[in-house]
Amino acid sequence: MEKLRPDVLVCVLKTNLDRRILLEEKWYRVPLAHAPRRKPKFLAFYQGASFKDSGERIELYGRIKYWRLKKRKEILPEEKGHPRANDTYLQFFLSSVSRLRRPVLNRARLRISFGFTSLEKLRREQSIRGLFDIPPMDDILEAMLRKNKIPFKKEFIVKRKNAKIFRLDFALIGSPKPIDVECDGYRWHSRKQQRIKDKLRDEELKKLGWKIIRISEEDLLKKPSSVLKKIKKSFSLQRDFQNIGS
Repeated sequence: MEKLRPDVLVCVLKTNLDRRILLEEKWYRVPLAHAPRRKPKFLAFYQGASFKDSGERIELYGRIKYWRLKKRKEILPEEKGHPRANDTYLQFFLSSVSRLRRPVLNRARLRISFGFTSLEKLRREQSIRGLFDIPPMDDILEAMLRKNKIPFKKEFIVKRKNAKIFRLDFALIGSPKPIDVECDGYRWHSRKQQRIKDKLRDEELKKLGWKIIRISEEDLLKKPSSVLKKIKKSFSLQRDFQNIGS
């Protein structure tokens, strides 16, 4: 199988002005401090939530024609009073700006910064996860627990007093108090109604003797060491798993 070349640099459009400049003048700026280590052939542009109906997606991209180094105040002379006016930027000029047949959507609302992908994947993938090969959140956490030899049961069932059940993402049993580790995807768990359900669920589990740890998708992807430290701090490793599943 031919290896796909990561020749597309994914950038971020922060404002409508940035988008207008891109479409009308066909250039984009990158702070030299954040310049890519390798030279891209294309730029693709992520539009954040501030773009509302056209936000949280990549829909525009273009081939790089040439680039140059310039001070910010030279690129944007009308903003000479900007705090970074004297900083050096890479100014990329594009031969054209095209629109993808289907936008690449950020359904999980992952935080996006500069990153490389291939032109083939940009045109093919429909999600940011697929574009950057980001596995599902529970797969990442499961791999972390296994690597650190923290025993767990996935999708562990807890019986409730009303004959119904709770299905836990990860149950860490072996410490004096059983621990429920929940993976909170941003889009789903940020909804008001779901937050209320989560709170009621947590309160009931606490009454049943469980400690609850909720891990956000952003923390797991951006600060995995902090997530691991949080879990280890709450969990005294004991290898006695004899009561699990009984």
